[in-house]
Amino acid sequence: MNLTYEKISKENISLAARIQYEIFPNSSAYTKYLKEINSKDKLPVDFLVYSNNTAMGVIGLYQYEKDENIWLSYFGILKKYRNKGYGKQMFYDMIDIAKKFDKKYLRLYTYEIWNSVAQGFYKKHMQMEEYYKNEKDDQFDINEGKPKIFSYSLHGDQIKPWNNKYIGLNLDDEDHYKSVELMIKDGILKEDN
Repeated sequence: MNLTYEKISKENISLAARIQYEIFPNSSAYTKYLKEINSKDKLPVDFLVYSNNTAMGVIGLYQYEKDENIWLSYFGILKKYRNKGYGKQMFYDMIDIAKKFDKKYLRLYTYEIWNSVAQGFYKKHMQMEEYYKNEKDDQFDINEGKPKIFSYSLHGDQIKPWNNKYIGLNLDDEDHYKSVELMIKDGILKEDN
Protein backbone atom coordinates (compact mmCIF):
# COMPACT_ATOMS: atom_id res chain seq x y z
CA MET A 1 0.00 0.00 0.00
CA ASN A 2 1.53 3.26 -1.10
CA LEU A 3 0.49 6.16 1.13
CA THR A 4 2.22 9.52 1.13
CA TYR A 5 2.04 12.21 3.79
CA GLU A 6 2.17 15.87 2.82
CA LYS A 7 2.55 18.33 5.66
CA ILE A 8 -0.35 20.79 5.71
CA SER A 9 0.86 24.06 4.23
CA LYS A 10 -0.43 27.27 2.67
CA GLU A 11 -0.63 25.45 -0.65
CA ASN A 12 -2.87 22.61 0.51
CA ILE A 13 -4.69 23.98 3.56
CA SER A 14 -8.01 24.51 1.72
CA LEU A 15 -8.08 20.90 0.52
CA ALA A 16 -6.98 19.62 3.95
CA ALA A 17 -9.64 21.69 5.72
CA ARG A 18 -12.41 20.48 3.38
CA ILE A 19 -11.41 16.83 3.83
CA GLN A 20 -11.02 17.19 7.60
CA TYR A 21 -14.43 18.89 7.90
CA GLU A 22 -16.12 16.23 5.78
CA ILE A 23 -14.72 13.53 8.08
CA PHE A 24 -15.29 15.48 11.33
CA PRO A 25 -18.27 17.84 10.77
CA ASN A 26 -18.53 18.52 14.53
CA SER A 27 -14.89 19.52 14.93
CA SER A 28 -13.35 21.71 12.23
CA ALA A 29 -9.56 22.09 12.46
CA TYR A 30 -9.10 25.03 10.07
CA THR A 31 -7.96 27.58 12.67
CA LYS A 32 -5.63 24.95 14.16
CA TYR A 33 -4.11 24.31 10.72
CA LEU A 34 -3.70 28.06 10.10
CA LYS A 35 -1.76 28.51 13.36
CA GLU A 36 0.43 25.50 12.72
CA ILE A 37 1.52 26.28 9.18
CA ASN A 38 3.27 29.40 10.45
CA SER A 39 4.81 27.74 13.51
CA LYS A 40 8.50 26.86 13.74
CA ASP A 41 7.80 24.23 16.43
CA LYS A 42 8.23 20.54 15.57
CA LEU A 43 4.86 19.78 17.17
CA PRO A 44 2.08 19.92 16.28
CA VAL A 45 2.44 18.44 12.81
CA ASP A 46 -0.52 17.64 10.56
CA PHE A 47 -0.64 15.77 7.28
CA LEU A 48 -2.85 15.44 4.25
CA VAL A 49 -2.74 11.75 3.31
CA TYR A 50 -2.64 10.57 -0.29
CA SER A 51 -3.14 7.20 -1.94
CA ASN A 52 -1.94 7.10 -5.55
CA ASN A 53 -1.86 10.92 -5.71
CA THR A 54 -5.45 11.23 -4.45
CA ALA A 55 -6.06 13.06 -1.16
CA MET A 56 -8.10 10.69 1.01
CA GLY A 57 -7.48 11.55 4.67
CA VAL A 58 -5.85 13.62 7.38
CA ILE A 59 -3.80 12.77 10.44
CA GLY A 60 -1.49 14.57 12.85
CA LEU A 61 0.48 14.59 16.08
CA TYR A 62 0.51 17.17 18.87
CA GLN A 63 1.27 17.61 22.56
CA TYR A 64 -0.64 19.29 25.37
CA GLU A 65 2.41 19.84 27.50
CA LYS A 66 6.08 19.05 27.12
CA ASP A 67 5.80 15.69 28.83
CA GLU A 68 6.00 11.99 27.98
CA ASN A 69 2.86 11.99 25.79
CA ILE A 70 2.28 12.63 22.11
CA TRP A 71 -1.30 12.72 20.86
CA LEU A 72 -2.86 11.52 17.62
CA SER A 73 -4.87 14.27 15.99
CA TYR A 74 -7.75 14.20 13.49
CA PHE A 75 -7.09 10.67 12.32
CA GLY A 76 -9.65 10.24 9.55
CA ILE A 77 -10.30 8.84 6.09
CA LEU A 78 -12.99 9.87 3.61
CA LYS A 79 -15.85 7.33 3.54
CA LYS A 80 -15.17 5.95 0.07
CA TYR A 81 -11.61 4.98 1.11
CA ARG A 82 -12.51 3.23 4.37
CA ASN A 83 -12.22 -0.51 5.01
CA LYS A 84 -9.31 -0.88 2.60
CA GLY A 85 -6.47 -1.04 5.15
CA TYR A 86 -5.52 2.65 4.91
CA GLY A 87 -6.38 3.38 8.55
CA LYS A 88 -4.13 0.64 9.84
CA GLN A 89 -1.27 1.82 7.62
CA MET A 90 -1.75 5.46 8.69
CA PHE A 91 -1.86 4.46 12.35
CA TYR A 92 1.38 2.48 12.25
CA ASP A 93 3.10 5.12 10.11
CA MET A 94 2.22 7.70 12.79
CA ILE A 95 3.64 5.41 15.48
CA ASP A 96 6.94 5.40 13.57
CA ILE A 97 6.87 9.20 13.30
CA ALA A 98 5.83 9.61 16.96
CA LYS A 99 8.80 7.53 18.13
CA LYS A 100 11.14 10.16 16.67
CA PHE A 101 9.83 12.69 19.20
CA ASP A 102 11.19 10.64 22.12
CA LYS A 103 7.86 10.30 23.91
CA LYS A 104 6.70 7.27 25.91
CA TYR A 105 3.03 7.13 24.98
CA LEU A 106 0.86 7.82 21.98
CA ARG A 107 -2.61 8.84 23.11
CA LEU A 108 -5.84 9.91 21.49
CA TYR A 109 -9.20 11.01 22.72
CA THR A 110 -12.39 10.08 21.01
CA TYR A 111 -16.11 9.99 21.69
CA GLU A 112 -17.90 6.74 22.33
CA ILE A 113 -20.94 7.69 20.21
CA TRP A 114 -19.74 10.35 17.73
CA ASN A 115 -16.75 8.21 16.75
CA SER A 116 -18.49 4.88 17.25
CA VAL A 117 -17.23 3.47 13.93
CA ALA A 118 -13.61 3.94 15.01
CA GLN A 119 -14.02 2.36 18.46
CA GLY A 120 -13.41 -1.18 17.21
CA PHE A 121 -10.22 -0.08 15.45
CA TYR A 122 -8.90 1.68 18.55
CA LYS A 123 -9.75 -1.28 20.79
CA LYS A 124 -7.85 -3.58 18.43
CA HIS A 125 -4.75 -1.43 17.82
CA MET A 126 -4.33 0.66 20.97
CA GLN A 127 -3.21 -0.98 24.21
CA MET A 128 -5.31 0.77 26.87
CA GLU A 129 -8.65 2.54 26.98
CA GLU A 130 -10.22 4.58 29.76
CA TYR A 131 -13.19 6.88 30.09
CA TYR A 132 -12.44 10.58 30.47
CA LYS A 133 -14.24 13.03 32.72
CA ASN A 134 -12.83 16.22 34.11
CA GLU A 135 -15.01 18.89 35.71
CA LYS A 136 -12.91 21.67 34.10
CA ASP A 137 -13.94 20.42 30.66
CA ASP A 138 -17.33 21.80 29.75
CA GLN A 139 -18.63 18.96 27.60
CA PHE A 140 -21.90 20.78 27.01
CA ASP A 141 -23.11 18.94 23.93
CA ILE A 142 -22.34 15.38 24.98
CA ASN A 143 -25.75 13.96 25.83
CA GLU A 144 -24.97 10.30 25.35
CA GLY A 145 -21.81 8.29 25.31
CA LYS A 146 -18.60 9.41 26.92
CA PRO A 147 -15.18 10.65 25.87
CA LYS A 148 -12.43 8.05 25.99
CA ILE A 149 -8.65 8.13 26.04
CA PHE A 150 -6.82 5.37 24.20
CA SER A 151 -3.09 4.83 24.79
CA TYR A 152 -0.21 3.00 23.10
CA SER A 153 3.30 2.46 24.48
CA LEU A 154 5.85 3.67 21.94
CA HIS A 155 8.86 1.93 23.49
CA GLY A 156 7.40 -1.00 25.42
CA ASP A 157 7.02 0.83 28.75
CA GLN A 158 4.04 -0.06 30.92
CA ILE A 159 1.36 2.53 30.17
CA LYS A 160 0.44 4.96 32.92
CA PRO A 161 -3.30 5.66 32.84
CA TRP A 162 -4.30 9.22 31.93
CA ASN A 163 -6.49 9.39 35.07
CA ASN A 164 -8.76 12.22 33.91
CA LYS A 165 -6.10 14.95 33.71
CA TYR A 166 -7.50 18.02 31.97
CA ILE A 167 -7.17 17.97 28.16
CA GLY A 168 -9.25 20.97 27.09
CA LEU A 169 -12.15 19.49 25.13
CA ASN A 170 -14.06 22.74 25.65
CA LEU A 171 -11.40 24.58 23.64
CA ASP A 172 -12.09 22.33 20.66
CA ASP A 173 -15.75 23.37 20.72
CA GLU A 174 -14.81 27.07 20.62
CA ASP A 175 -12.29 26.51 17.80
CA HIS A 176 -14.85 24.57 15.75
CA TYR A 177 -17.26 27.49 15.49
CA LYS A 178 -14.48 29.96 14.68
CA SER A 179 -13.10 27.57 12.07
CA VAL A 180 -16.43 27.11 10.29
CA GLU A 181 -16.99 30.89 10.15
CA LEU A 182 -13.50 31.43 8.77
CA MET A 183 -13.87 28.61 6.21
CA ILE A 184 -17.02 30.31 4.91
CA LYS A 185 -15.27 33.69 4.81
CA ASP A 186 -12.27 32.18 2.97
CA GLY A 187 -14.54 30.45 0.42
CA ILE A 188 -13.72 26.88 1.54
CA LEU A 189 -17.32 26.21 2.63
CA LYS A 190 -20.62 27.63 1.45
CA GLU A 191 -22.87 29.24 4.05
CA ASP A 192 -25.45 26.46 3.87
CA ASN A 193 -22.94 23.89 5.30
